[in-house]
Parts: sequence; structure tokens; C-alpha cells
Amino acid sequence: MPPKRKRSTTVSSVKNSVMDIPQPSSRDASGEDAEDPVLQEIASKKERQNDSSHVPSKRPRPSKNGSGVGDESDGTDGEGDGATGRTSRKGQRTSSSESTSKKAALERAEHGENGEAGGMRMPDPPKAGLVDPKGYKTNSPPVGRPVRVYADGVFDLFHIGHMRQLQQAKTAFPDTYLIVGVTGDKETHRRKGLTVLSAKERAESVRHCKWVDEVVEDCPWIIADAPEFIEKHQIDYVAHDDIPYGADEGDDIYAPIKEKGIFLVTQRTEGLSTTGIITKIVRDYDQYINRQLKRGTSRKELNVSWLKKNELEIKRNMAELRDSIKANWTTTGQELSKDLRQFWQSSRPASPARTPTQEKHEGALTPNAAAAASPSALSRLSHLDIPRAGGGPERGSSEFAAGYSLGLIGGVRAWMARSRRNLNDSRPESPSSEGSSDEQSTKEPPRGRPGKQAMHDGIDAQA
Repeated sequence: MPPKRKRSTTVSSVKNSVMDIPQPSSRDASGEDAEDPVLQEIASKKERQNDSSHVPSKRPRPSKNGSGVGDESDGTDGEGDGATGRTSRKGQRTSSSESTSKKAALERAEHGENGEAGGMRMPDPPKAGLVDPKGYKTNSPPVGRPVRVYADGVFDLFHIGHMRQLQQAKTAFPDTYLIVGVTGDKETHRRKGLTVLSAKERAESVRHCKWVDEVVEDCPWIIADAPEFIEKHQIDYVAHDDIPYGADEGDDIYAPIKEKGIFLVTQRTEGLSTTGIITKIVRDYDQYINRQLKRGTSRKELNVSWLKKNELEIKRNMAELRDSIKANWTTTGQELSKDLRQFWQSSRPASPARTPTQEKHEGALTPNAAAAASPSALSRLSHLDIPRAGGGPERGSSEFAAGYSLGLIGGVRAWMARSRRNLNDSRPESPSSEGSSDEQSTKEPPRGRPGKQAMHDGIDAQA
């Protein structure tokens, strides 16, 4: 029976044993075994393995003082401090941006979206009755009860001028009851013509004014001719401006009221009246028609003909095109000049005008170009509003003017050359000149029937 073979140790067990049992170095026992580098390397490797099993590895960061990488705990702390610093800086930036936006929002809330808040208020009008009507005197107000003031009018397109007049009448006395009369459609259309709003719409507009206490519909046109109306509503004063208001019955329908001393003078608001508003609309008729067409109103609703509608559309498109060109004039001018240069280069290869290729290779202008770029040439082309490039204040305009003038000169020269050739071709051939081609030297055969002279010529030729 063969002897049993001893089992050899595996490679892994050898490695483990080597890793577990440190082998002393070949140094002598002089008391320096604790400082053996092999033992220190193995011990540090074990420590790193133990630490890696519990704490995830992190890349150490170099210290700010440039002394290199510290120990692992210092690197971890530095990295944590850096992350905390980045988070704090982000928080500071976010908070600063939020504070800036909040400050801007508060600024807009205080001064308006476009900074116009505070400048959109008119000063309060003066109280009514501060002055007496011209040539008359106003009575003293009653005491111990509210003063009943009456104001009448058409109040079409109820606007700020009407409101300020009613405000003056309301604030004339400390305790005022304001009654406002609105004329009806029949009387208004008969005396003043067509109104924009109906009587119902005009009366409802006045009712929504905060200065008005009561609205009387279809009031009399001339209050002086209606004493029963005055007595019914117990009117103490009639408020109106002092300008004479004429009618068929007289030059001033308020003259009897002024004579009784119950007339309160109010001040008109300059530039604000129904007539002025209608005048503005009629003056800018085309613009308002375009506005309504853009908003979807049909031409039939606007009472506009088909021809007028198309005319306004063409004008609007031309205006938009003009505005677009003005807004993009610099870019458009540069592209136009580039296209013109390319056109001149391809259509007139023999022209002395400068081309982009020549400009790359030549550093200065040719004598012809310099002459074309002279002040006299530029003065002839001063009507051209050429956009200037960034190469200098005068470079773009002068180069374009030079190219333009030289292109014109080349075209004129080509035309003169063609004219000269046509003139030479039309001149009769001189006897001394020789034919330049076989076609000129060869005589064309005579047309038609040959005559006697032709027959004699043929006989002579045969002889």
C-alpha cells in the first residue's frame, strides 16, 4: 500500500497566515523592533480595513494652507465644513434674491407698475358759488336745513368734466342735497342732434356718480320756464357755468335764474367736453376704424365700404412694415449693402468697383476709389442714409459711397462702349478699308430678274 501523500497548504491559507502573523525583519535586536517599517505598514493596513468596514471612504481634501492632506478625520471634518459653507452661501444667495424681488414688488406696489402712481390725479375743483354770476348777485343760503341744489344737462358720454361740475355743486355748502336733471331723447335730438348714448344710458351713468343724491329723468330744457318744477323739487339754487347758454328762446336760458339770485357759478374743466371727445374720434377716424377692425368688428357694423376697409388694411400693413424697418434698420442696411455688393460683382466683373475679395487682399483704396471717396463724391451721395459698421465712424458710409459711385461709373462706361460699337457698325464702309471677314468681301447675288446690264456683265465675264 503506497504511503499517504501529505496535503499541501493552499495559497489563501498562506496569504492569511502571512497577513495575520507579522514576520520580523532581518534587523538585529537592538531595541528598534517597534519601529520596524514592515510591522508599521501591516498595522496601518489592518486599521484601514477595520475603519473601511464601518465608515464609508471619502476623498480627503487638501488643507487651505497647502500643507497637504491631513489625517482622515480632519479631511472628513473639512469636507463637512465645506458642504455646510456651500449650503450657507446658497442660502444667503437665495435669501438675497428673494429680498430683492420682494423689495421690487413693494416698490411697484407703492409707485405703480411703471412708476406712474401719484401722478394720475387731478387737483380738486373749487366749490361752486365762490363768485357771483357776471352782472348779478347770488342770495345767501338757507339756514337750519340741507341746501337743495339742482344741475341739469344732457350728460352724453358721461366724462370727468361732468363729474367735476357735479362735485363743485355738491361741495358748495356743508350740507347739500344734489338733484340732477337728465334731458330726454326727443328734446335732445330736436335741439342738439344725435347722441351717442340713449336717455336711459345717460341717466344710469349719472346715477352711478357718488356726488349725486337724486336723478330726475326727462327734465325741462329751460328751467326758468318751469316754475312748477322748481316748486315741486324745492330747488334753492341752480348750478351751471357762467357762459351764456343760447337757445331758440334767447341768448341765455339761465338769465331769469340769475336775476332771481339763485344761480351758482361752476367752473368748466378745460379740454374735457362731449364735443371735444367726439372731435378727437372724428379727427383720428382711420385709427379708430383700424382699432375696431383689429378687435373683430365687421365693416358692416362700422358702416365702412369694402374699398375703404382694404385701403385701411394696406395703410396699416405699410405702417407696420415701416416700423419694422425702422426697428431693424441697422441689420437691414448691412444685409442690403452686402446684397448690392454681390450683385455688382456678378453683373460687372470688369467694373473698377471694390469687391469683398479685393478688400481682403488690398490694404488701401485704388486711386479711382480714393477719388470716388472724396468729399465731393460723398456730397453727391449724401442723400443715401447708409448704416455705419463698427470699423469706424466714417468707414461704412465711405466704402458704400465709393462702391456705389464706381458701379455707376462702370455702368456708364459699358453703355458708352456699346453705343460706340453700334455707331461704328452703322457707318458706311470706306473704299480703302479691307473686309474684316469673308462675309463682308463676298457680294450678295442680286435679287429679282436680271436686267440688260447684268447680261452684259455676264458676257464680259465669260470673255
